[in-house]
Amino acid sequence: MASSRQMLLAMQFTSGYGAEPGAWRLPGANLSSYTDMDQFVRYAQAAERGKIQLLFIADTPVLDVDLEDQTPHHPIDPLLVLTG
Repeated sequence: MASSRQMLLAMQFTSGYGAEPGAWRLPGANLSSYTDMDQFVRYAQAAERGKIQLLFIADTPVLDVDLEDQTPHHPIDPLLVLTG
């Protein structure tokens, strides 16, 4: 009997700046995208166009970096992001 299993495509939201840790420092970077719900909606819409079937947003209870020198590594609270 042939297997009916299919591959599930998923995407993890990291931060509002993308996967590159220094992206927030690039000219033209939207420094408020970390808290911009519209940015997360655009990510989800792009994922949908790419046939992504699952979005994962890790819940992290603390900020783990010095915000003066680095961007946050994790998105804001997943429940806030999902309300967007």
